[in-house]
Amino acid sequence: MVRKPLAVLFAIMGAILLLGIACGGSDEADPNATATPAPPNTVAPEDRPDEPTLAPTAVPPTAAPVEPGGAANLVVDVSGDALEFNLGSMSAAAGSDVSVTFNNSSSVNSHNWALVEAGTKDAVAADGTAAGPGNHWLPVDDSRVLAFTTVLGPGGSETINFTAPGAGTYQFVCTFPGHNFTMFGDFTVN
Repeated sequence: MVRKPLAVLFAIMGAILLLGIACGGSDEADPNATATPAPPNTVAPEDRPDEPTLAPTAVPPTAAPVEPGGAANLVVDVSGDALEFNLGSMSAAAGSDVSVTFNNSSSVNSHNWALVEAGTKDAVAADGTAAGPGNHWLPVDDSRVLAFTTVLGPGGSETINFTAPGAGTYQFVCTFPGHNFTMFGDFTVN
């Protein structure tokens, strides 16, 4: 009979289809999705690294230790070329001297690191996009921004120093256009 091999063929095709969906779906656009316009590109092509279209993955939160003696020396990096930090959380004591070294080990992406008031990362990033690349994708003189690095090209590193704000939970974020959706974490001040 022909029915049994045909049923097996359909079962195999169904399994392949499900596997394809689970591993990334298709390249076709969702007709029900709304498009968000990309920000205007104001950086000269020779100064702009290519941006990959990698799907971000979740970063497990890991707390950086608070050093005794009123100082916190923290180091944060990116996870390769993925649009994510290698830490999901950082911490410091209120009023302590904080030193954050941000390493951009990406081989293709430019990033920054900014400490912002809780719940403001997306608004700060949107205002940073309006401020443009000349302002390191950060709004100028914005009280929501507590500390920040400049935008670092691939392989760049910068250390910033600041006094930890009052006790509470803040956020750190990359404000390079579009990165704020996956590149952020909690900054807890004890």
